[in-house]
Amino acid sequence: MASVPLTFENLPNEILIHILSPLSTVALVDLALVSRRFYDVIVRILHSRLIHAAALPEHELILECYHPSAKISTPYLHCDPLGTTELAEDEHARSLRALNSLYSRFRPVTQEENRRGRLRYPTAQSGGASTGLAEEAVMQDVNLDEGELFSQLCTVTNLVKVGPRRGLFLSHVNVSDGLIRVWRHWLAERTARGPESGEGEGESILWADTRKNVGLRFRVRENVDATRPVIVGSDEDVAVRYTLEYQELLVRTSQLLLMVEKSEAQEVTHSGKAIVIASV
Repeated sequence: MASVPLTFENLPNEILIHILSPLSTVALVDLALVSRRFYDVIVRILHSRLIHAAALPEHELILECYHPSAKISTPYLHCDPLGTTELAEDEHARSLRALNSLYSRFRPVTQEENRRGRLRYPTAQSGGASTGLAEEAVMQDVNLDEGELFSQLCTVTNLVKVGPRRGLFLSHVNVSDGLIRVWRHWLAERTARGPESGEGEGESILWADTRKNVGLRFRVRENVDATRPVIVGSDEDVAVRYTLEYQELLVRTSQLLLMVEKSEAQEVTHSGKAIVIASV
C-alpha cells in the first residue's frame, strides 16, 4: 500500500510553529501568502512576538524631542511602558492588518542623571504631586511670535539595549527620526477643550512621520502674558506661549518588533563592543 506523501499542510500546528519560529518577522510575512494554513499559524506567531517585544525585554526606548535650536542642550527622555492595544480574544478574528494596527504606549520621563548640568530650552519642569525627580511631568514650552503659524519639534526615538552601567548601550537602533509641526490653531483648539475633555483624543496626538509609526500625546496649557491685548481680532495672530505636557509616546508595535530584531542582530554582529551616550 502506497504511503501518502507528507507535506507542510499535514503537519500539526505545534510542529509547524516550531519550524517557522526561527525565521525573521519579515520572512514570516512573506510566507503568510503561501496558504491559509500558513497565514493563520504565522499570525499566531507574530502576535506572540508583538506582545513580547512590547515589554521591551532587556531594552529601553529613549526619546529626544526638542526645538531645532536646542538640540545640544536637550537631554533624552527614558520611556516607561504603559501597555499595548488589545486584540480580539477570538484568534480567528485576528489578521496581519489587525496586528499592524496595534500601538504600544510609553510615558516619557526625565532621569536624574540627565538633569545635572543640562539646560532645556525652551522647556520647563513641574513637579506637581510627583514623589520623585524621575517621575515628574515633562514639559515642553512652545512660543509663537506675532504672525507665526507653527513651531517645530525634532523627534528622535531610539531603541537601546542597556549595558553594564547607565549611559552604556550594547546596541542602538533608530525607530523614528521625524519633525513635528505644532500649529497655532491646534494649540488653541486643545486649550479650548480643556485637560479633562475626553473628546477627540486622537487629535491630541502629533505624529512624527507620515506612516504614523511614532506619535506623541500632549496636554496643552496656554500661558497668558499680562501684556497681551484683552481684545484681539479673529484674524490677528498675536504672540502666544503654551506649555505641552508629555502624556504618552505611541509606537506602532509591529515597528517596535522589527527594531527589537534589528537590535538583536546588531548585538551579535558587534559582540564585545558598546555604544556610549555621554552627557553634554
